[in-house]
Amino acid sequence: MREIERLTKRVRELEAQVQTQRPQGLSAVEPSSQQTTPPNAPLDPLQGHGGARLRWEGVHTRSAKLDQTQYYGPSSSFYFIARMSSYLGSVFGQPTSEYYMQPNSASRSFASPTSAQPDRASALRESGQAIDDLPEDPAGDYLTEIQEDYFLSLYWNSYHCTYQILDEAEFRQHYRSLWTGSGPRKPSALVDIVLALCMQYGVSFLSRSETDSFKTDVDSTDATIAGRALYRRSQALLKNELESPSIFTLQCHMFTVVYLCNASFQNMAHNLLALAVRTAQILGLHLEPPEDLPRQQKELRKRLWWTLYAVEVKTCMKLGRPWSAQMTDVSCSLPSDDRDLVFLSGSNFACVGETTWLTYSVQLGKLVMSARAVYVAFFDKCADILTDTGGKSLYTDPTSLETCADFLLSCLECMQKWLDTVPDALKTKRKDGTAAFAAENVSLDIERFAPEWLQRQRVLLELLYHNLSMNLCRPFICFPTSKATTTPNADTLATKSVHHAMALTQIMYQMLTETKLLNGWHEAFQWQWNAALSMIGFALAYPSCPITPTVRDAIDTAIAVFEIMGKSFAVAASAANVTRDVTTKADFLVQHAHGGNAARALSPPEEHGEGVVPGAPSAEFSFAGIDAQDLPAGLDDSMGLAFTVDSFTSFEPVYAGNLFDMWTVPELNFEGLET
Repeated sequence: MREIERLTKRVRELEAQVQTQRPQGLSAVEPSSQQTTPPNAPLDPLQGHGGARLRWEGVHTRSAKLDQTQYYGPSSSFYFIARMSSYLGSVFGQPTSEYYMQPNSASRSFASPTSAQPDRASALRESGQAIDDLPEDPAGDYLTEIQEDYFLSLYWNSYHCTYQILDEAEFRQHYRSLWTGSGPRKPSALVDIVLALCMQYGVSFLSRSETDSFKTDVDSTDATIAGRALYRRSQALLKNELESPSIFTLQCHMFTVVYLCNASFQNMAHNLLALAVRTAQILGLHLEPPEDLPRQQKELRKRLWWTLYAVEVKTCMKLGRPWSAQMTDVSCSLPSDDRDLVFLSGSNFACVGETTWLTYSVQLGKLVMSARAVYVAFFDKCADILTDTGGKSLYTDPTSLETCADFLLSCLECMQKWLDTVPDALKTKRKDGTAAFAAENVSLDIERFAPEWLQRQRVLLELLYHNLSMNLCRPFICFPTSKATTTPNADTLATKSVHHAMALTQIMYQMLTETKLLNGWHEAFQWQWNAALSMIGFALAYPSCPITPTVRDAIDTAIAVFEIMGKSFAVAASAANVTRDVTTKADFLVQHAHGGNAARALSPPEEHGEGVVPGAPSAEFSFAGIDAQDLPAGLDDSMGLAFTVDSFTSFEPVYAGNLFDMWTVPELNFEGLET
């Protein structure tokens, strides 16, 4: 009894400590939802409706196989691709479709992961039949017991350390119960989707010969859709649990979201993510666990909720879409990570000082919530300014752009506060003694004798930090305009964004060439693609900036990363080709910038004020005529800046239909589009 009382007291102390260490700014995440109606005032049925506020609009673009467009917000890579496409079309005088600036992924070849025949899948969809009506793929036979054991062994040092939502002892017991007699294993939705995820991860290790050319066309043998037979069976079994879901149901949904994201089916994953959030709310995981539950079950419920919410936030910020769950509805406290809990968690991982294998979940939740707080506050500020200016694009209003940039710079302190609380055991040291997580002079000192799970946690946490920081600052990479402006705060943020992109790229290259920690890690490829876009966009926007040559070298490193990963799955090889193609155009602009034909002027350092990175680019731009013979091969000789590019990419309805279908029209008259 005394031991129970001691542990109970300790739990309360840790929970109170977690509450006091929550990142600042979380209480202001949903300001609009905290508004209350004055006493005796008539109720407004539309209270909280956002119609009166003008939000920063995104873009409707085609990202999948068919011609149907999908919406992506201003924080998404698709929006940034659209801005680059618009700019290139204006500079080179040739229509440029953003669809062809995306790598060839499974979602562009198949209607779903289970449709092994692209043409057959499209025919079924056009005829109104369900995709599940497709015949079973003969190559998708289920695994033998030995094969399943191999792939499950990959899970415990990979996904189990980063998605800490399974009780290992409980899962192993459940798995053993499925083998009865000499026949095949009984189907299990949870085991099937875990195996599918492990196959997707493990098949990526099967690199082709060095003499083989990179395969850029996704087919049914691609690693990104490996395990699709198990995925299909898992989804079929889950249909019977929609009315009475369990913890197992939620775990299946969460692993399926990861599987779909890895396979590049982002919209399917986003849809299923909403179902997972609803399932968690049905189970009451967004609330504090009941007091009568054992501690290990309480903490598992907390890890389930906060891991799910971290995936939800990352996905919504990545796609620029609204949340499925509001923070004001959540009362579940962050999970614990103490040594006593490790012994109850069902997994046997060594502790490193006071840091345990469960510490990653706590730090992941804090990092994502910090980024979310900055994201919400920033776009709310942009909405206020757009409302005040009547919806005028921030890119055509330097004063508004600077105000937003200054606000974001102050908000980024929230990310720094999180960084200050990260335990040393979760930081990878630098060879030159630079501070961990720094965005410059990135050369990691890999601790050879650290356990694999800890090394992977360290690297993934830092990569995620750089990716989130890069995305938050990327809206301020501003393409040249026809008007001379000085925007030092925006310039600072543009430079910050590209520094984080270069840091992420250097870490990816070092990990892939010196370790096996990121082999087959599909999310890491997506981060690298995102970083490559940021670097290419910076080189296009600031051709004469002092750091542009360094950025250009980092783009070559990103191509090398894609080539290494391209040996395992086709989308990475395709990304290398796309990056080379767009970089050729950036090189052309840089060449003319240094040759005097195109000059992006830089504001003197003394005009930038305090806190601005020296040599940061300015938004001032002047473009002289470029000779037709100087154009890269295949480009028109019609040049000009008849309109402000980022004004155009505010996506106002200047064209009847999909805006970017316009880029496929052979001849266009851009005259008058500046406004």
